[in-house]
Amino acid sequence: MPTIMHQISDPKIAFAYLRPACVLLTKAPTVTDVETLSAQLKEIDDATLQQLQEYILFPLRFVLKVPGTKKDKLVQAVAEAMSHVLETTCVQSWETLRDLLSELCLCLCTPTDPGKPAETSEELKSAVLKCLDALLHAAYGDIIFKLFEPIMLPGIGSAISLLLALGEKERSRDVQLAALKCLQALTLQCDCTQEHVVPSSQERGALGSTMASFLPGITMAVSRIITGDLRHGHAVTVRAIKVWYRTVGLVIEDAQLQAGELCRTAPPDLGRVSQLMVHRSQDWVKSTAGRLSSLLKKIISCSSAHQHWRVRLEMVELGEHLLARCSHSLGECVGLLLEALVGAVNDEEPRVRK
Repeated sequence: MPTIMHQISDPKIAFAYLRPACVLLTKAPTVTDVETLSAQLKEIDDATLQQLQEYILFPLRFVLKVPGTKKDKLVQAVAEAMSHVLETTCVQSWETLRDLLSELCLCLCTPTDPGKPAETSEELKSAVLKCLDALLHAAYGDIIFKLFEPIMLPGIGSAISLLLALGEKERSRDVQLAALKCLQALTLQCDCTQEHVVPSSQERGALGSTMASFLPGITMAVSRIITGDLRHGHAVTVRAIKVWYRTVGLVIEDAQLQAGELCRTAPPDLGRVSQLMVHRSQDWVKSTAGRLSSLLKKIISCSSAHQHWRVRLEMVELGEHLLARCSHSLGECVGLLLEALVGAVNDEEPRVRK
């Protein structure tokens, strides 16, 4: 019978055990050094990892921040080690959440353009996106909502642009899916089996106001994914449809707009960042609904008769979601949405007809 390995639960013993590997990473880090620390981390229990979280993350983050070109394998190994820590602990510090988000995005983008993906390996991109997803899920309590304060608009905008570019232009299907999943997690729209922070109506209003700044970019880019090259497979199309309607449902939600959460006053010290803020006025909602209507026509024409039933089923979800949440603000789209739902009644797949 295999022996059961007992994990270290004493923080002092764990600290002494991990210290040599952590110190080594701050000197001349190699892939082997990172892999050694990764293996040791799996011998520490979750509660102890939580207590030592900042200490463990420091040398890993140090490797990412050292100036100069780094090999893909080294960055990948660091991301994999950080993923293990983030998947088993909670991030309780706002500064850690903010800085790690920035540091991980820098691993994915070109140095001169934070919204453009770098020419790195598929394995590195997958590892960093997995780590980014783990970070967003690890955010504890209400610190995640600090990401959506007006001062964070430039940083969140760069992250969204980067994830959209990976979702649209990356050749790897797995990377496309991971980028779209991260986009869902970043906007608190994730539907995976893990526990998620549930925003209050006020927090959802603040989130909707922030995402209004990025709604045009998200809906246009994701529409291109949905209606573009079919070779990326049905799973990418399904995920993209989900991102599209959940983002629209968040920003153009009747309940938010009718509650008067149409705009926020920009703090006086924001400077040029205030220009990025969008006020969800009636005129803005009307013009936005018109643009969304033209995108929706293209999406419905491409996807309602898609060869894969899961795509057709997701189109039913799209119709039901938007009709339930945005029938007033998306008034001119109601006919399109009803038409798509009526068409699904006669679908050959029973799971779509339901």
